[in-house]
Amino acid sequence: MTFTYNLAATGDSLTYSKLRLEIGDGIENSGVKPNNTNFSDEELDLFLAEEGGVVGRAAARCFEVLANWWSRVADIAVGPRRESLSKVAADFAGRAKEYRRKHGGGVGAYAYGIIRKDGYSDDVPSDDVTAGGEYGLEFEYVRPGRSS
Repeated sequence: MTFTYNLAATGDSLTYSKLRLEIGDGIENSGVKPNNTNFSDEELDLFLAEEGGVVGRAAARCFEVLANWWSRVADIAVGPRRESLSKVAADFAGRAKEYRRKHGGGVGAYAYGIIRKDGYSDDVPSDDVTAGGEYGLEFEYVRPGRSS
């Protein structure tokens, strides 16, 4: 596992450094994970690949992963001293949401327009639809000729 943080670098090293700068993971052996380790360059490379090489979107992915990891850490109370580590998870989740809003992306975050082809379509009267197929479950629009 490698760690690269050099803002004067070029190529992939600069990309990793920019991503580390965004997520606050720029000090080796004092990282953002619950066990104080850093993301490895290989992990960052995976996030960058998942997010199309966009640093802001990869940062959102890092925050999502951090929120997941920190959510497993329990709050601590020893005498009068309290550490609300669950709040760390909530903060990372909030940052992930903000970065997604700002930069987009996300695994499975695609939207497609859907055209219904059945009698329940909002844009076509049900009498303009005919059933067909093996069990009558395939529908096609039957558009009568319309005069303009």
